[in-house]
Amino acid sequence: MFSTLKKIFINAPQEESFSIQGRKPAQEDSFFISEKKDYGQLFFVADGVGGHGHGDFASQKTVEVFMNAFNNNFSTFKSVPDFIRVTAMVAAENVINKALEDYSYKNCGTTLSGFFVSGDTYYTFNIGDSRVYLFSDGVLSRETRDHSIVQELLDSGQITEDEAFKHPKRNIMTSAIGQDLSLMKIDISSPRTLIAGDVLMAFSDGVHDALTDNMIFSIVKENKNASGLAEKLVNSAFEAGGKDNITAVIFRYLG
Repeated sequence: MFSTLKKIFINAPQEESFSIQGRKPAQEDSFFISEKKDYGQLFFVADGVGGHGHGDFASQKTVEVFMNAFNNNFSTFKSVPDFIRVTAMVAAENVINKALEDYSYKNCGTTLSGFFVSGDTYYTFNIGDSRVYLFSDGVLSRETRDHSIVQELLDSGQITEDEAFKHPKRNIMTSAIGQDLSLMKIDISSPRTLIAGDVLMAFSDGVHDALTDNMIFSIVKENKNASGLAEKLVNSAFEAGGKDNITAVIFRYLG
């Protein structure tokens, strides 16, 4: 079985990332892929918002806070969800405090969307409208739920998925790192199980604002065993007219 899997993935690394500034005047996306540790590995994207309000600062600061906590303090947390929740709060406090110190940072913030993998177990987490997808056994599924006005309209049945994809308010978030802590929502999944061949993906909304789920499915299905899947998804989103920064982080579970 192992030799078969090795052959299947011979041309594809276990993890990939690709990010471009795209048509935006500045790059506000950041991402993080941790080193492999005995206790697991962490992957996420952080899509800064605020433009001149320094969205790049918010996303980069979130990476910095998580990197430090993952590398130096992970053992002090009682569980993976505890690590994610507390570290996200610390990142948010850093962003808020910067805005209090310097008014020009007042409107900055960032999404946070990713996954933690340990063996064949994974958790997903999300703040904002970046997303995690799973491609497993020929099926693509969204693993996170957007914190957005459009998602609320979808949940209440007021619009369809097709309408959501083109909705003029699709980029208005209801939760982000940088807003008042009492209003910030974070979704963390229960532990889930991977099977050999699964592909976990974290995207900034530059990917799924330009590509429908059916388009993402077709690209992943055709390229999941080839090197360069992250680059293919990002470039496809750009070619489809994407106007945002575009980032993709990929993890393949070999079993």
